[in-house]
Amino acid sequence: MPQTKEIAEKTPIPTNTLIKKSVEAFGVSSSWIFKSGGIRLDASFYNPRVARAIAAIQHSGMEIKRLGDVTERICIPPRFKRIYVDKAHGVPFLQGRHIPQFQPTDIKYLSRLAQKRLEQWIIEAGWVLVTCSGTIGRVTIAPKEWNGWAASQHIMRIVPKTDGPIQAGYLYAFLCSSEGQAQLTSTIYGAVVDEITEAQARNIMIPIPVTADQRSKVNDLNEAALKAIAVKSVAVALAEQSVSELASILDHEADDAEIARRRLREIAEKPGLLISGDKLKTELDDLLS
Repeated sequence: MPQTKEIAEKTPIPTNTLIKKSVEAFGVSSSWIFKSGGIRLDASFYNPRVARAIAAIQHSGMEIKRLGDVTERICIPPRFKRIYVDKAHGVPFLQGRHIPQFQPTDIKYLSRLAQKRLEQWIIEAGWVLVTCSGTIGRVTIAPKEWNGWAASQHIMRIVPKTDGPIQAGYLYAFLCSSEGQAQLTSTIYGAVVDEITEAQARNIMIPIPVTADQRSKVNDLNEAALKAIAVKSVAVALAEQSVSELASILDHEADDAEIARRRLREIAEKPGLLISGDKLKTELDDLLS
């Protein structure tokens, strides 16, 4: 053993086994910094991928508009003191971590009666939801089963226009794309917890179809995204049904087990209750006669 240790100590570690961390670096023009308005010094704001995302949109042949100009509303509700109650007396409450989940777990419920101005946090099916605090840029479309639920101030609501040039499915697809994510994350601020504001979201550049071919493709994207959300809702319903049926089976088995335990106690107390053979046949014949 000592010899093995000595050999190990003298054997150099191959350089290709060392852990290397690559650091992204890029140069920024001073004029760009001064033109940014707030003279921000955080590197993510000047990340070249944002410029590449904007360039890709500009060369798409589509019209470019601000997100705030093509949606009904973009809002983040205020912070509030939460009053939790049991499921029977509350409204399901979504938090940021629930947005990427297939089926939200550990849901809490806000009081319908004690929670003042609860309507400020209520969401509707079809709204686009984006995490805007902590982990920025997780996106989903509120499915029908979330209609009337509440959501925290860490979730931004984007409400599409009913007759607007873009619908929820296309907006969802764009915000999930590299061009959308680059813009969402470039405006992050906060020394401890990352945040984005309503105003920053309104200034996100989004391509709008102008030709028949573009409109057709955008419609296809929109329908595909909405179909995906609908299929997910069906899958969630089936999952909940299977859990409910399993619980029912286990409850029945528990009932059967309790009946068996009670019968065994009765037999232990009165062994004469246990009958079989000729005696059992005689008693059955008497009952049937």
